[in-house]
Amino acid sequence: MTNGYWLFAFDSPHAAIAAQRLLASCGAVVMPTLRAITASCGMSLRLRDETIERAKELLRASSIDPTLYRLYRVEQEGKETRCTRTAV
Repeated sequence: MTNGYWLFAFDSPHAAIAAQRLLASCGAVVMPTLRAITASCGMSLRLRDETIERAKELLRASSIDPTLYRLYRVEQEGKETRCTRTAV
């Protein structure tokens, strides 16, 4: 069985905290950045499929610099985790 979710990884704790406040209505959950994603401040936001489009819209419309975050699709199958960077 494959489980998947979306993950915003941030280069700045300030950007991560601002995005957390912005995306609270989308059900964003703070989590440590996965080891497979090396460039980040260590804070990430996890989102479900149902809310990712709204979250992307909110971030694009915000004052958060888009160079400070990246979006990944995370797929988990058994013990294997794949992280694929996608366009915001």
